[in-house]
Amino acid sequence: MVHTPQFNGKQEEGVARSTPSNLRCPRNGQADEPSGSASVTKATGRLEQATGKATEVVSASPDTGQQGDLPQGGLYYPSTVGEGGEGVYLLVFLMKKSFAVRARVFAPALSLVGLVGMGVCAQTQGESVISHTLITATRMPQDPTLMPMGVSVISEQDIRASGVSNVSDAIRWLGGVATRIDTTGGRNPTLDLRGFGETAGSNLVILVDGVRQNEGDTGGASISWIPIESIQRIEIVRGAGAVEHGEGTTAGMINIVTKRGENEPNQSFYMGAGSQNTQEVRASIGTVSNQWRHQLFGAAYNSNNHRNNFKTQERNALARANWSDGDTVMSFQVAGQTQRSGLPGGINVAEFQADPKQSFKLRDKGNSETINLLLSGEMSAGSWRLGLDVSKRQVKNFGDYVTDAYTSDSDTSSLRTGLKAWRATDFSGVKGRLLLGIDSENWTQVRATAGSGYASRTNVDQSSNAVYVRQELNWTPQGITTYAGARRTLSLREATGDSVGKLDAQKTTWELGAAKRLSPNAQVYARTGTSFRLATADEYSCSYLCPANTLNLLAPQTSRDHEVGIRQQAGQTDWTLRYYRNDLRNEIGLESDYFSNVNYDPTRREGVEIEAKAPVSKQLGGALQLAHRNASFREGVHAGKKVPLVSQNSLTARLTYEMSAKQQWFFLYQWVDSQKIAGDLDNTCTQDIPSFGVANVRYSQRIEAWTLSGQVSNAFDKQYYDYRSRCDVTKRSIYPQAGRAFMLSASRSFN
Repeated sequence: MVHTPQFNGKQEEGVARSTPSNLRCPRNGQADEPSGSASVTKATGRLEQATGKATEVVSASPDTGQQGDLPQGGLYYPSTVGEGGEGVYLLVFLMKKSFAVRARVFAPALSLVGLVGMGVCAQTQGESVISHTLITATRMPQDPTLMPMGVSVISEQDIRASGVSNVSDAIRWLGGVATRIDTTGGRNPTLDLRGFGETAGSNLVILVDGVRQNEGDTGGASISWIPIESIQRIEIVRGAGAVEHGEGTTAGMINIVTKRGENEPNQSFYMGAGSQNTQEVRASIGTVSNQWRHQLFGAAYNSNNHRNNFKTQERNALARANWSDGDTVMSFQVAGQTQRSGLPGGINVAEFQADPKQSFKLRDKGNSETINLLLSGEMSAGSWRLGLDVSKRQVKNFGDYVTDAYTSDSDTSSLRTGLKAWRATDFSGVKGRLLLGIDSENWTQVRATAGSGYASRTNVDQSSNAVYVRQELNWTPQGITTYAGARRTLSLREATGDSVGKLDAQKTTWELGAAKRLSPNAQVYARTGTSFRLATADEYSCSYLCPANTLNLLAPQTSRDHEVGIRQQAGQTDWTLRYYRNDLRNEIGLESDYFSNVNYDPTRREGVEIEAKAPVSKQLGGALQLAHRNASFREGVHAGKKVPLVSQNSLTARLTYEMSAKQQWFFLYQWVDSQKIAGDLDNTCTQDIPSFGVANVRYSQRIEAWTLSGQVSNAFDKQYYDYRSRCDVTKRSIYPQAGRAFMLSASRSFN
């Protein structure tokens, strides 16, 4: 549970806001002299960083000519800060009021207000300002300009403008994250940060409101159950985060932040219909009663999809109740999903070229049911802030593979508990924050397979317990923020039944990082650390490599991770340049010759990422994401070879054109370079997965309270695929992506 600062009763979403009439933004990093002189006379007290609460605050004269101390219960967030501490600050009150002041402070005072940064100015009259969102993917909310890692934020406004209807599409199209098709017909494609190929899902952690969603079998996380209307923002954090979130964070983490309820009741409604007999209805309702906020989201989705026997049916529902008295915050959430889908299987090269819509498995099908429960809360205890998250998840999957005459089913249950505590610190005038935490997880799965003349059943039990610590220090006169952290994890995985085996692992991970302000709007950062992951339950399977009835007990994967970057934000323009390198040992991946997972020889992920966003004109805004990556073997028999299913280059570009206040065009284009076929460790296949480029176009118009839109996906009808597992052109291992599709929709939001 994360409690973000409040602005006039609404959570800050990091969007540009009109500048208060009494607030003048500094030019070129220097503050103008205010008409009513405002000076901070003292800077003392304790801060509760994440809640926007301070037990004592500075005294100052507001920029209105009125004298007097600022009220207690507020916290200064720095915006643009010049030399000597000149700058503009925003004071946030717990009673949901905001107060802008101009202050001239000494360096010790800046250390007090600089613990958490948030911009307050929108770009006005050519003045250079920045506006931020607190990033909550970390266990303590962080100013992204002070985080030593690559961060991208997809806002609610971005989602609305693009017209995406599910979370995965938002991450792909708006976040520039590489994906691979969900072969089960659902809307849970594999998300691949920084080129991990076949095991991308196992090296990326998905969070919902800071709570881990990854399962212990496939390693990936189901996110299609999250209604798109419930999302406030999506935080994409590139780079390892093993200290705070444990194993599997080598590539990074994605935190999906849902709405916590507004001060006014609100409702929304969406209906759409389009190609492939696609129909979708979504609705939400919110109520407010004293200290309570209640929300209900529901969605129904039906589509024949783009291939024979690929029909999908989804039903999603989410209900939440939030309670807050200003200091203590509690939240309870229940969500459920049912999915029914046909399973068309793969096709070969000739079949793809002739008709990518065809299937040779016309009766195979799969079903899944998911229930998620979450209880979370935060409260103060003296100088400490305490947080608790308890989540329970139940997932049932069933597959009927009629063509091959067998069935499979699994029943998975997980219980996760996280306890954290953080407080402000002061070491000889160097202020900072200390985070302590405990994580516990228990995961069980019963897996059964039955066919003609055989049946198998295996129970897999996993438990993990961890403690972690992280210290942040703010060296204010130098404009430097440093981080150090460590985590100790004890894991036990055991299988009984028709397959047996036991794995007991203890791992310590650590990280060091630093960020420095070069100017009010520019920062550089660097970080280094370690990460790890254990084999998932699916990776235990061993086929021909292991003795009968035993598990493939793979060694833990370890990684040494490095990253440096520079970023600049000024008004509505911002750009970031990052370089990273991950050196892995015992990487867990597929050996296709034996249809088993093995520990690879040492590998390396290395790359450069560029992100830029800027207004082209008053009506036209653009964003660009470029990535160049190299995933290769460092040693062993495959030394110098490329890791399969990793594109060397990718590009995502989007334009938003405001024809008028009520009419908008949205253009998006994504290009992905060629990739080696899955399992081609020797790089000997005569063909690669070809490069492809896909364009989407959307037009929307507001008519009173309604928004009407028309959308074309894959506008140029590109025939392509992003997954293939066999070099042999006669083998059916290609899973085509969808061709051109149309969608018409109508939506309404109202209070």
